[in-house]
Amino acid sequence: MSLQVLGALLAHDLVVALPSVTTWSRLEPHPVTPDLAPALTAPVADPLWLLHRQWAFGELRGEDAGSPIDVRLAGDHAVLARYHPGPLGRTPSQVAVDYAHLGLPLEVAVEREPVRGAHPRIAAAAGLQFLRLLGSEGAGAMGPRFVAAFPLRLDPPADPGADRAGADWAAITAGRALDGDALAAAVRPLVAADGSVTGMPPGVSVPQEQRAGVRRALARFVASYDAIITQPPDGEATAWQAERQEYALALSAAGRGGPVVLRADEYTDGRLDWWAFLASVGPRLGDPATPGPVTALRLPAMLPSPVRYPDMPAARYWEFEDARVNLGALDAGPSDLARLLLVEFGLVYGPDWWLVPLELPVGSLFTVTDLRVRDTFGVETAVGPSRNTDGRPWEMFELGQAGQRAARLADLFFLSPTLPWRLEGDPVEEVTLIRDEMANLAWGVERRVQGISGEPVERALEAARLAVHQEIPTVGEDVRLIYRLMSPVPVNWIPFEPVATAPPTDPAYDLAFERRVLQRTVPGAGGAPPVVERVHPRGLLLRSDPSRPVESEPPLRIAEEEIPRDGAVVTRSFQYARWFGGTSFLWLGRAKRTGRGEGSSGLRYDAADRV
Repeated sequence: MSLQVLGALLAHDLVVALPSVTTWSRLEPHPVTPDLAPALTAPVADPLWLLHRQWAFGELRGEDAGSPIDVRLAGDHAVLARYHPGPLGRTPSQVAVDYAHLGLPLEVAVEREPVRGAHPRIAAAAGLQFLRLLGSEGAGAMGPRFVAAFPLRLDPPADPGADRAGADWAAITAGRALDGDALAAAVRPLVAADGSVTGMPPGVSVPQEQRAGVRRALARFVASYDAIITQPPDGEATAWQAERQEYALALSAAGRGGPVVLRADEYTDGRLDWWAFLASVGPRLGDPATPGPVTALRLPAMLPSPVRYPDMPAARYWEFEDARVNLGALDAGPSDLARLLLVEFGLVYGPDWWLVPLELPVGSLFTVTDLRVRDTFGVETAVGPSRNTDGRPWEMFELGQAGQRAARLADLFFLSPTLPWRLEGDPVEEVTLIRDEMANLAWGVERRVQGISGEPVERALEAARLAVHQEIPTVGEDVRLIYRLMSPVPVNWIPFEPVATAPPTDPAYDLAFERRVLQRTVPGAGGAPPVVERVHPRGLLLRSDPSRPVESEPPLRIAEEEIPRDGAVVTRSFQYARWFGGTSFLWLGRAKRTGRGEGSSGLRYDAADRV
């Protein structure tokens, strides 16, 4: 039976249009079968449709280009020769020292500071180790004689409640501990070139039959004590800049046209890699004792490999990708250049990058002189550096230049002898630098300092009981208001006042924060009148010259930009790392990080408080 539609005519007469029934089917796994293999393979009945989709998305479009199959690279490199701690001055060649990077990581050379003489607990531990060595050499009976000649003297802390570790160590070591640091200082002049000890330290009487064992114990002790902690040699300048609360340094190496100086003026984060340095042609840091030549480097043919990174977009349209990253779903406005560049790199230019492995000596200054790439069509292309062609200064993966630009400083790469990893202990000293807009001051808050034993002391324990204040001895019962010259301030808050570094008419006019002194009154002993004390920092971070007494050193000035509104936190802590050949280094270094904003000391002047 058929159904005719009345009035439906085509172009030709007497041609009847019949109805049609349109049907379609969907490709899907069978929901009944227990076998999952057909469903996981996702078979398609029309492969021509897939080819059409590939053509529509441009996967079948040919490009007149080949893939790189042969890379040849040539260049030269020079090793580091000199190290200059601190900013460059008028006579850098007199301050700089020879530097062997294979024996000392760069961060350790910059950060290390004297430890042994300022840490009595380490001296006590070293003395105990020497007594063990005496016992192992059969001369344990000589231990009391060394303790009597080199006793460790620790005065009890003025505030045992705050420095509890110092009070305990003072009680434990009294008359019983050996000062290992003093013993090592007395034995070093007696050490021969082969490491043996030629005599006895002064003040110790050792019987003749015991001297051989004691000398062996002394030689082992000095060798281990000098190796366990790394600190700078006597007389070496420090790289720490107190007015900046950061490190500064310079390095030098031979270049193609002469020496190259690498400067790092702001180092605070514990990572000294190539991006921290600027290259310059001077000033010269002097000639090393054994100058290293510029060595030519020509590598054999290498096969490049495409760059791959986690969650990289697939190169083919119908390839499954990681669902955790969807670059196409990123929202970006016209000003989000970094996000747009990221998306464009991942979706468009990601497959265009190739990687060539290149092994360079650590601590070398490398220059690429020739880089040629041959593709699958046999075409050889000379690859130049990534820089602007219109003359404007911009380079990629190259050292920046300090001062006037020099042609011979171009195309330099510095493989720094930096540490890949380190272990860092809890800070032995911590200072927070903050701004106090209400008091129109900046403050250096000593949160933690070293006590008499060298162990950290929380200054908040002391500040809770002592404050910088002026107090009336007696107050009548009828007094309802008390006039105060100033409100109490914790003793661990050290004030810094803004001062001008030059007259206002001078072009070098700038502001800095200079350390000031607050006074506090403490009760006199035995009913004596109150005593006025000047409050100084107890740590080293807020000192301008730790070699002088704190009362007579010049006031510390910190540049204004080094105490931003976010503040800064500066720490000193022990750190440990391993280097080539399993060599280990233990040193005490400093670091600076961003703070948590402004603070308020509650300081007020000429205030009337209710009783």
